[in-house]
Amino acid sequence: MDGFDNLGKASLPPKTKFFSKLNNEDISDVDYKRAQTVWNTFNMQTMRDYHDLYLKTDVLLLADVMENFRKVCKTNYGLDPMWYYTAPGLAWDAALKLTEVELELTSDPDMYL
Repeated sequence: MDGFDNLGKASLPPKTKFFSKLNNEDISDVDYKRAQTVWNTFNMQTMRDYHDLYLKTDVLLLADVMENFRKVCKTNYGLDPMWYYTAPGLAWDAALKLTEVELELTSDPDMYL
């Protein structure tokens, strides 16, 4: 996709349009065949339909993975990862909870220098 004008096109672009600048290679025959199968199976009318289907499946997969991760964390640690900004913060709390270690409060400012 190199512009919004392509969203209105009524067919899958030719294989030559699927060049990856990141990998510096053309799309494989298998991957292009898969794209054609998706186009036909879901009765795509335009590239916008294909684009929107891609976004929906991408978001649904991520949501499924995150919900599974939440379930694992709640079961194993009793912690909900959605309340953490970073994975290290979650890991720190999980480690403290599992080891039942009580850390002393660091009150000496020289320890930070």
